[in-house]
Amino acid sequence: MNKSSNNNRLLIFTLSILGVGATLGMLGFVLGFFAGQFSPVSIAQAGARATQNNFAYPPELLDHAVVLEAPENFDIFWEAYDLIESNFDGDVPEGNHITHAAIDGLREFVGTCKNEAPAELLQFETPKAPSDAPDNFSFFWKTANRLYADCPGDAPEVEDLVYVALFGVTERLDNRYTNIMPPIAAEQFRIDLESGFEGIGTTIEPADEESRTGVRIVKPFEGSPAEVAGIMPKDIIVKVDGEDVSLMSLDDAVRLIRGPKGTVVVLTIQRGDNTPFDIKVTRANIKIPIIRSEITEDNLLHIMLADFSARSGEEMQDALQQGLDAGVKGIVLDLRGNPGGRLDMAINITSLFIEEGVIVSESGEDENQTEHDAVGDALVSDLPLVVLVDGGSASASEIVAGAIQDYDRGELIGETTFGKGSVQRLFNLKDGSILRVTVARWFTPEGRQIDGEGLEPDQIVPFEFDPDAKEFIDVQLDAAVEYLLNDNESE
Repeated sequence: MNKSSNNNRLLIFTLSILGVGATLGMLGFVLGFFAGQFSPVSIAQAGARATQNNFAYPPELLDHAVVLEAPENFDIFWEAYDLIESNFDGDVPEGNHITHAAIDGLREFVGTCKNEAPAELLQFETPKAPSDAPDNFSFFWKTANRLYADCPGDAPEVEDLVYVALFGVTERLDNRYTNIMPPIAAEQFRIDLESGFEGIGTTIEPADEESRTGVRIVKPFEGSPAEVAGIMPKDIIVKVDGEDVSLMSLDDAVRLIRGPKGTVVVLTIQRGDNTPFDIKVTRANIKIPIIRSEITEDNLLHIMLADFSARSGEEMQDALQQGLDAGVKGIVLDLRGNPGGRLDMAINITSLFIEEGVIVSESGEDENQTEHDAVGDALVSDLPLVVLVDGGSASASEIVAGAIQDYDRGELIGETTFGKGSVQRLFNLKDGSILRVTVARWFTPEGRQIDGEGLEPDQIVPFEFDPDAKEFIDVQLDAAVEYLLNDNESE
């Protein structure tokens, strides 16, 4: 099996579970059934035959089977299941249903099996399961044996089998936000939460869109080592420290480009039709830009917040203080496309606008309610305020917007928000993966449920597209400016 190819497939599989981008959309699965021997009927038949011998193959073939040790990391499956069972806000598969769910994960990952003739018959030793494991869990391993023998090109890497099985379990929960993030995805998730990493400081994309390989620069961050070294948008990175990355997956290439601050990486750059050349870049601690602010010609402060990660509270306070120092007449807090982030940052940012009171409450399966209050010291508790929202405003964005709306602190303008009002608890597993489990639901100060409902703005203003100019017109921002200017005139 091609390990890089399988890593890419697992990453795509993970992203389809987690959802990406501002829409927070869950990429849908098309449940494929195995072709030929791996049809649903033949899976059941294989299981029936397997009850009569160790594996679902004739004894004469088993004499030549390559027996693989059970994956060393499969105990993560039972660790994660126990956490889900103890914390999930809803029903969890139990008993034999756990086995069927894990098998579903295999089926979804593989899709339609190519049904290749096996070069060699691969069979797993069945690992020891905990005493409370389902009686039929050996059927999962017999199914995996059949998969690795009949569909070697479609099977996950052995070390990834545990995550594929867990995907099947979390799918049974019918909750898009409870999921397992394998170590690679978990690493990126941690970076996103902290809004920083050590590297060269640029956004990138695959150089080859079809194969999703290679590295092309989208844009260096302002003031980053990449920009200082002279890297430009649309540059293609051909080599990293002499190693060709043109056919490498984007994730594998990123791991070569990133590194400890203060170290030097040599990038071979292809710029247009020019001869490739080397650029030395000294890596640094990179802060991902999460906030932009500007003072408009109408003396209004327009703040665009990308997410609620570690630095968002401090940077929001700085932006507001700069507006106060400039004597702005009102604030436009732009949360459009903001997918959310940390609860503590949502509380801290809302507290800059609201002096006291409940910001949000949460209620879980046990129906006990926890209230989160404003932390005090509101910086702008009385400046006229508009919050811009749309269908990409989710989670922490909805907490902030909901509190501002309930307290009549400002006007919500735009489109109905996403409706992601559930609480996830993060569990760091010993292999570096992260398990996210939905443990409760959010409610606004007045008790409105956010999850599945979203927030309806005070003024519904859809985005408009100008067919002549072939661009969108920001009528939502125009409406916010008009509201604030009229509010100031009425005073």
